[in-house]
Amino acid sequence: MRAPICISNRPWSRGRRFYGCSQLEENMCNFFQWYDKEEDNGVVEDLKDDLEMLQIKIRKFGIENKELKELVKSLKAKSVKRRNKAVFYKLAFFTSWIVYVLVKFGL
Repeated sequence: MRAPICISNRPWSRGRRFYGCSQLEENMCNFFQWYDKEEDNGVVEDLKDDLEMLQIKIRKFGIENKELKELVKSLKAKSVKRRNKAVFYKLAFFTSWIVYVLVKFGL
């Protein structure tokens, strides 16, 4: 029988590969052998550290992205308010000009 290559998920050997009988969990066979050498496990540890750092960066970028979206929303709201003020002042000027013309010429 051929033993498949498995990946350990135990805290003390997480990510380390091993040969294990497909009936290992049913306690019908107790064949077990590490696929890699013990010293190669340092590479796995380095990769786990790199993965953890990348996950931290992903969370950080997610927070920054959320903050930037909130800033854009705020700036859009301010822009709309300024545009509305500008329209109001133009309309007020135009209305006062019309009233001036009507009064000046008695229309």
